[in-house]
Amino acid sequence: MEHHQFGAQASAHARPRRTVLLCCALALAFFLLAARLDLAERLTQSLWRQEHWQLDELALSLLVLVLALAGFAARRGRQVALLLAQNRALTQRLLRAQEEERCALARELHDEVGQDCTAIRAAASYILRAREGDQANVQACAASIARSSEALHAMVRTMLRRLRPPVLDSLGLAPALQALCDSWAQQHGIACHFAAHAIPAGLDDSTATAIYRLVQEGLTNVARHAGADQATVELRADAHGLLHLAIEDNGRGLRQDKTPADGFGMLGMRERVAGLRGHIRWINALGNGLRIEVALAARCAA
Repeated sequence: MEHHQFGAQASAHARPRRTVLLCCALALAFFLLAARLDLAERLTQSLWRQEHWQLDELALSLLVLVLALAGFAARRGRQVALLLAQNRALTQRLLRAQEEERCALARELHDEVGQDCTAIRAAASYILRAREGDQANVQACAASIARSSEALHAMVRTMLRRLRPPVLDSLGLAPALQALCDSWAQQHGIACHFAAHAIPAGLDDSTATAIYRLVQEGLTNVARHAGADQATVELRADAHGLLHLAIEDNGRGLRQDKTPADGFGMLGMRERVAGLRGHIRWINALGNGLRIEVALAARCAA
């Protein structure tokens, strides 16, 4: 396995070198052919005959064009390399976050669910062995089973909400966002106003889930970093079939040395929007808050 991985890596590193060597070989072959045919001299003579069209300046103009295209290609190559590095970093962070969430769920299942199940099993065993006339202890065990069952039910509901908000399926996107804003405001003590305008019915699941997670991540960033006492969330649809989401706070905004690509949450939001072929931008007013604007197509379920 390691041998195959090493071979693949070596092959990947060798491809650019082979490409450069091929380009050099083609350039050398062209030079030898041009030298044998006196190509430059013949081309110069032909261009001089068209002096009134200034075609003799065409060679230098083409050289400038080639150099400009080479510079543009180099710049685009650096941008692509940066995007690939950011995507690799995001993938690693997502994998770590996924593993951390799995570990947290496993701990809760082991500690809470395991404890309640043990209590239920012990109480049920006592009831099975109870003798006649031991009504008081039987009732106490039954009450213990009821309490443990309620705790298990609450635990399951909490885990389900963490995995997927049930209100998103039962009520739709706008009520789910309203419930999210209300619960977030109550939890963090920050006023949050939600407004929805002309949201089309029957949005497909991927779009609705993405918007919900974007609002969730945006409000999480407000609570953690903004130092704000007020936030607003607005979702509207325009006449061209686009959904516009805006998340705004009155906090400190982004620091001057920080960009949207620096934070894991912001990078995740950008990738989530890009996956739906939308656009996202951060409008920073230092000392007066941050506004996140998202625009994506309003795709409806078939």
